[in-house]
Amino acid sequence: MRSERQRETAAAAFVALVAFLPFARGVLSGASLYFRDLSLHFFPLRRFALEGLRAGELRFWNPYVHEGVPLTLPPLGYPLDLLALAWPHEPLLSLLLALHVPLGAFGFLLLARGLGLRPVGACAGALVYGLGGFLLSTVNLYVYVQAAAWAPFVVLGLVRVLDGGGSRAVAGTALAVALSLSTTGVEIVAQAILAGVWLGFAPRRGGRAALRGLGALALGTALAAPVLVLVAGQVEGSARGQGFTPDVVLAHSIHPFSLLQTVVGGLFGNLANLANEWWGQNFFPRGFPYVLSLYLGAATLALAAAGAASGRPYARRLALLGALAILVALGRWAGLGALVEQLGALRIFRFPVKAFFSAHLAVALLAGLGLSALSEGRRARMLAAVAFAAGVLLAAAPLLPRVLPETLARFALAFFPPGFPPDVRAALLQRVLEDAAVGGAVAIGVGLLAGLAALGLVPFPRAAWLVAALVVADLLRTGAGLNPMLPGRVFEPSAELAARLPALREGRVFTCPIESSPAYRAGRVARGQDHEAWSFALLRETLSPACNVPQGIGTALSPDLTMLVPVERLLPESEGACRDLDALVPRLRAAGVTTVLSLDPLDHAQLEPAFELAPARVLPLAVHAYRLRDPLARLALDGAGRAVELERTTDRLELQAEAETDTTLTLREAWAPGWTARVDGGVVAMPRARHLEIALPAGRHRVQLTYRPPRLPEALGASGLALGLLAALVRRRTTSPAAATSPASDTDSPHTTERGR
Repeated sequence: MRSERQRETAAAAFVALVAFLPFARGVLSGASLYFRDLSLHFFPLRRFALEGLRAGELRFWNPYVHEGVPLTLPPLGYPLDLLALAWPHEPLLSLLLALHVPLGAFGFLLLARGLGLRPVGACAGALVYGLGGFLLSTVNLYVYVQAAAWAPFVVLGLVRVLDGGGSRAVAGTALAVALSLSTTGVEIVAQAILAGVWLGFAPRRGGRAALRGLGALALGTALAAPVLVLVAGQVEGSARGQGFTPDVVLAHSIHPFSLLQTVVGGLFGNLANLANEWWGQNFFPRGFPYVLSLYLGAATLALAAAGAASGRPYARRLALLGALAILVALGRWAGLGALVEQLGALRIFRFPVKAFFSAHLAVALLAGLGLSALSEGRRARMLAAVAFAAGVLLAAAPLLPRVLPETLARFALAFFPPGFPPDVRAALLQRVLEDAAVGGAVAIGVGLLAGLAALGLVPFPRAAWLVAALVVADLLRTGAGLNPMLPGRVFEPSAELAARLPALREGRVFTCPIESSPAYRAGRVARGQDHEAWSFALLRETLSPACNVPQGIGTALSPDLTMLVPVERLLPESEGACRDLDALVPRLRAAGVTTVLSLDPLDHAQLEPAFELAPARVLPLAVHAYRLRDPLARLALDGAGRAVELERTTDRLELQAEAETDTTLTLREAWAPGWTARVDGGVVAMPRARHLEIALPAGRHRVQLTYRPPRLPEALGASGLALGLLAALVRRRTTSPAAATSPASDTDSPHTTERGR
């Protein structure tokens, strides 16, 4: 027993270590993740919330973007984020985020072993799950990698509960559901729940098993109620709450041709340098994918095919789960537009590519099944045939330009973006074909090993471990550079900008988006493949939201990355790009903007040049700053009198006002459900308006404004009750009759263990 437990522990440690390898070099050097939404949204807001906790504040309101919005990452939400309280900076946040990949691999290992996979199949499946393109791509989406890390625990918990698990199984499942929901990665959590129910459902268990499953889900949801209430409150009144148009819902549907990326990692660009070497614009509605990679490898898919044919009770369910997930992920290409038109409830979600998570999970489990079968001496011939055939096709890809030169030339013309010269198209196409050949060589190796095992020349267990090593090496090859890192110091402002911050904090800033700047586009072309870190520096120096948040600089009318901001606080594209200044300037003035930052010189009578920033890291460009003439004051009375700010934190303001007549006090902070106003200690009503407005009688008054998310007390009460019930379940020592039934004795159970057969 002890030696078996030691082997299991060693396997878990090995899986976690290998799953961490894509990040090891960067983390050990003190570098930080930064790509895409990490630096533009998640890291600044997480740092803001953590710094508030260190200062003794629970920050539910973010006053620094969109004239103020509820904080989209709750200060006390996902528990593991609190580990960064010791040092709330990007390198530690990056480390904690990267550790979710080995956490997910470890959870998958437990899931696979719980379903009865052999150690080799469980280990390999765990690494396919952790190192596959989809999961590694979720790292730059923050909450989704956190949710994906807990997904295997959710699936395993539901399988056990639906298979007759007792009170402790219910409690463990509820805790896993609560942790995953607290990440706010709801789409991934929903898929994990569906997968767990799909794999765990057994007709013979009847209603009692279903009730236990529903109880576990309800308990987990109640535990996460405070976070869910905060998210639900933000949806109200936003573009998401109004429902996206079908075009937005189905954006980032997987183009059928893009499924080829599952076997050709470099199909659309260099996965180790996507920001600089990307040529897949024709297949993505916004020119760049939401999920960077779908790579699994031909060898992995061959193993999954063998697993699907292994005859295990849940193999067919996994195959069907994967097929349905791909159908949903195809979105508009699968004709789902009509369904979205008819079902309005679907319009709060977007981007069908997220459904590929279920396919990723299913393939990882099927690949583990295939390896388990190989280690037992089953399906070796089938695996050899499928892997060898797929490998030969891919390995022969570099020969296609010689065999079909005209066909490949026409393909390249349609495949690559317009404007690519013929010699560039030819060179890049050859790179894609060579990348396909490398994956094909791995599949050929798998086929040869399976064939040798089938012939009795290599022991089946040894062949299985060698196949696992090939598959993992292939995944590391494609995933090692998928999440680039930069030195942590680049997150800090330059000395030139730091000197200007005190003055900028006196008002709000509006930044003309750098993506629409002619100067930026010209500079990016001039820098060639050396533009990635430079572009990141420009975002920091222009205080592009949410890079402004750690510096305490308020902004207004910036683009909405979350689709949670009320539409009246967003700009049409022409105004947001600073092309129509006559229309833009009045809106800036109404939002209390005092400074406009732009990479291009601006010419308007109401914009007065203030200063320029040209730190070395943004050269040859400079940041032009303009003062807006006569902006509306952040704090004003309609009539005669004066108002002064006495004290301010992020969620609380205290003011003193002297009014000569009955008047209205306007604070240019965005109104939202949850604001409470008190005048001289008594609560007063505030009208629903763009900004906070308070009616005041004549005289001197003390005004207090406090923000607390709506329905938070009720959610905390529900969570407290659920926590008490969870503790009671854990303390129970009796076992239900259903739990005493051996899973292996239930022939209808979809997860009968392999070891029991």
